[in-house]
Amino acid sequence: MKPLVFIFFLLLQTTLSAQTISFDVYMFGDKIGTMSISRTVHADGSEVYVMHTKSKAKVLWIERSNETRYDVVYKDGKLVSSNVKEVEDGKVKRWVQVKWDGAKYNVEGYKGKRSFTQVPSMSVVTIFFKEPAAVGSIYYEAEGEFNTLKSPEAHTWQFKGSDGQTNIYKFKNGKITDVEFHVSIATIKLVRTN
Repeated sequence: MKPLVFIFFLLLQTTLSAQTISFDVYMFGDKIGTMSISRTVHADGSEVYVMHTKSKAKVLWIERSNETRYDVVYKDGKLVSSNVKEVEDGKVKRWVQVKWDGAKYNVEGYKGKRSFTQVPSMSVVTIFFKEPAAVGSIYYEAEGEFNTLKSPEAHTWQFKGSDGQTNIYKFKNGKITDVEFHVSIATIKLVRTN
């Protein structure tokens, strides 16, 4: 029993803070799922983000299910690793893994392998916890790419990814309140629940 108590206290000491934000997911005005995203800050300066979305909806009389998970680690404000997997109707639709090797980021995913050296400081997971300010680009983990981040109006930020999806993030008093994903057939809305 003592080893378990020791591990419990060790975990408490290494975690400085944890926060989870939850959303309901809507399409055509109907609730189709949920999304949660957590951020855990550790004593070593690392930040661990986990985003999980699960939805099920009828589209043109066909029932579709989707589950997406992001596991992302930052340290000292810079991306260390990212792992994204999206499963649609039981089959992997897209996946992207990114790892820092000390000199560059190595990307492996459904589009193949490549690398880049630009250091992501703002990305899809981090925008949920901090409103951007004077940031020209955002790293989109699901595609392993950078996109131009624009602010069409105060406290609203958006970008369009190579997957054709336009993402819009709305803030009030420094906190994210609503998110919209404009996809080819519909607009998916996320409404914060906590």
